Amino acid sequence: MRRLANLCDIAVAALAFLAAYITAYGSISAVDAGGVLIKTFAFAAVSGIMFWVFGLTRGSWRYVSIPDVISIIKASLFAIAIYTIGAFLLFRGDNIPRSVPVLTFFFQVVGLSAARLAYRLSLERAELFPAISNSRRPGGTRQVLLLGLSDHAESFIRAVNRQQNSNINVVGILDDSHINEARAVRGVRVVGAFNDLEAILRRLAAGRKQVTEIIVTEDMPDRRRLGVIVEKATACGLKISKIPDHTQPATLTNGTVFELKPIELEDLLGRPEVHTDIDGVARLIKGCRVLATGAGGSIGSELCRQIATFGPDQLIITDSSEFHLYMLDKELRETHPNLTIVTRIANVRDEGRINQLFAQFKPNVVFHAAALKHVPLVEDNPVEGVKTNVVGTCNVANAAVANGTSTFVMISTDKAVNPTNIMGATKRAAEAYCQSLDVGSPHTRFKTVRFGNVLGSNGSVVPRFQEQIATGGPVTVTHPHIVRFFMTIPEAVRLVLHASAQAMGRPTERGKIMVLDMGEPVKIVDLAERMIQLAGFKPHIDIDIVFTGLRPGEKLYEELFDPTEIQDGRTEQGYVIAAPRVIDQALLERTLKGLTEAVERNDVERSIDLLSHIVPEYRREYTDPTQPVSETVMKKP
Repeated sequence: MRRLANLCDIAVAALAFLAAYITAYGSISAVDAGGVLIKTFAFAAVSGIMFWVFGLTRGSWRYVSIPDVISIIKASLFAIAIYTIGAFLLFRGDNIPRSVPVLTFFFQVVGLSAARLAYRLSLERAELFPAISNSRRPGGTRQVLLLGLSDHAESFIRAVNRQQNSNINVVGILDDSHINEARAVRGVRVVGAFNDLEAILRRLAAGRKQVTEIIVTEDMPDRRRLGVIVEKATACGLKISKIPDHTQPATLTNGTVFELKPIELEDLLGRPEVHTDIDGVARLIKGCRVLATGAGGSIGSELCRQIATFGPDQLIITDSSEFHLYMLDKELRETHPNLTIVTRIANVRDEGRINQLFAQFKPNVVFHAAALKHVPLVEDNPVEGVKTNVVGTCNVANAAVANGTSTFVMISTDKAVNPTNIMGATKRAAEAYCQSLDVGSPHTRFKTVRFGNVLGSNGSVVPRFQEQIATGGPVTVTHPHIVRFFMTIPEAVRLVLHASAQAMGRPTERGKIMVLDMGEPVKIVDLAERMIQLAGFKPHIDIDIVFTGLRPGEKLYEELFDPTEIQDGRTEQGYVIAAPRVIDQALLERTLKGLTEAVERNDVERSIDLLSHIVPEYRREYTDPTQPVSETVMKKP
């Protein structure tokens, strides 16, 4: 195909040269004058070389554009200039009227451009006759509206028109700008503003255009805007999708339609996603032996994925779950074949096993993510929570100190602040132990990073809501006023790594805690409504929301800071530094020794009593789930 295109260009050059002679002499007999045919072949050869020099032979006729026309002009100018100069040097320009070079340039530029434009229009004939083209769409056509008159909209319409047998018919564009009223892009008109969506849909339906979905083509709409779009469109029974943010008009290099991306829950958090500069993480990880506990979990596995990209000398992944560890090991070896990966089944409760691993591999950096985190389960199994979250953390931390680990990062939770449940109390006790070691250890730096809930993590509310929506509901929420901080898993892990790297660059700050900037808290009932809308249903109409009452140890709201913690001020890197009280290490170790003995005896009351000594702010709360709120089904007026 490319060779045929090149031959066509050379033929156009030859015809342009002949046409210039015929025009100059006024008759077709000019082709017999003074060896015109030989000159034509010579000019065609020079033009062919210039076409190659200026890239015309590499361009695609299907996507001809202004830069291609500029290349045509340059190639034609140089071809005519070189030929003319050569003609005067070789035979003094005999039988070359002055008008021939000018006419040849004009004919050649027009001919080359027209051939490409004709080819492109033949492929995009749908744009010439959109009404006829749309009437010939195959059955099951998706009648869509684009939201936003932008480059994305233009590129999408162009892509749809190029694709043979496309099942998408763009019936109109929605745009809130008065400047764009009644404008059209490639034959598709702006039909009105998004606020008038209901009236627009009725008008289109009257014209036998039953719209089924909206594609967001606005330039980088924020999460608040996306929330409004989802709510309004879902109320009208429309499916919502968007063009991926990385898609730009220049990326359209074939005849396929952009791969549309559904609106994700992460898009609707209501705050800008925190993007951080984590160059310092490379200095923390590159060339080091890194060990991760709880590597099979949601946070642990994402930690390992991101750590692997920074080129550690060795990555040791550990977890008590054989299956999760196997899946992570398989993934990492496929994506990072040159990385040395060591996979070990290990439970942080097993002090001997942990000591053996540290003695064998001598990790430089440790990320401690192993924990029991499900509040109701830990509340029903308090001794197990203490064994993993407190004793397990002590085992790993002690092994790090004994084996010369330089950096120890503990993953904590906002539930450790003024805890009302065993899980939060155990995490605060683990924080306190790492703080005491950070103050007293001359070689190992301990840093705790605290954050709230992560969307989609194992055991979180999001997968539960998804299951309930898939079965038709109802969606169960414990309380209408309950709120939580949310962050995406990759975002949380990026900030964990970044905060860790920043903290290690401040050797004088000991015993501090890095609290990730979680933005504004989100009402769980709002989260449930958004998830129902994203699934294509109407909250409180198609799927009910039922309130079941607070569970044992559950708070209406979480706190990132205790009022007694000294806040050093919000930084620009997406985290805040806090300085909780540091417990005397000797006293803490005596209490922990008694706590370890109590859990070994499975003495629940004594374990909780000693846990309260370490975390005096811990207050057990219990809300009877049989309270009237459990019978409430939220209905909007």
